[in-house]
Amino acid sequence: MRKFIMSLTTVATLSLAAVPVLGLTQAANAGEREPTVTISVADLDLSNPAQASVFKARVQQAGETICRAKLRNNSLDMAFGQCVSEVHRDAARQLSTSQRQALSFAQRAKSVEFAAK
Repeated sequence: MRKFIMSLTTVATLSLAAVPVLGLTQAANAGEREPTVTISVADLDLSNPAQASVFKARVQQAGETICRAKLRNNSLDMAFGQCVSEVHRDAARQLSTSQRQALSFAQRAKSVEFAAK
């Protein structure tokens, strides 16, 4: 009987020791989130071709940042250029309808800048 109690105590102790380890692995997995970047458009008039170019440059930079982070985490499951293109599509999807229309207008218009004398 004593041997049985000792075995039961050992099993119970090992089981209780494993519980915190399970919690740690869940916390580690929760910390591995998809990288995100915020792109500000509040200061831009997307119907202006020059400012639309600034927006595109910001999206390009954000795409490269996200895709490099995925590359470092070994979570990039596509080509780097394809990843950046996907970020461009995601950014366009998150614009409001009026912002998408303004951006489309700016792409059709030619950017003309004048230098002051």
